Amino acid sequence: MTSKQQRLHSMTAIQNDTGCWIWQGQVSNSGYGRVMEARQDKGTQMVSAQTASYHAFIGEVPDGHLVKQTCGNRLCINPEHLGLLNVS
Repeated sequence: MTSKQQRLHSMTAIQNDTGCWIWQGQVSNSGYGRVMEARQDKGTQMVSAQTASYHAFIGEVPDGHLVKQTCGNRLCINPEHLGLLNVS
């Protein structure tokens, strides 16, 4: 695992029955995890925990798409439970 992957994984509690990685860090008012993420221009930005997990384990999110949990759990960041939603 990369350091970014390890950092995200260390902030989770694994649910053995579902396989969900439940985010244990900051949670937004809408019930989704959120985390500061470094940008390419050396700045930082607040992103959803599922988006940070997608970036760390899968890759960039295409324009016009959002990262959503296929398991339905708003706090899950397991990359196997993440998919893309076309919003364009």
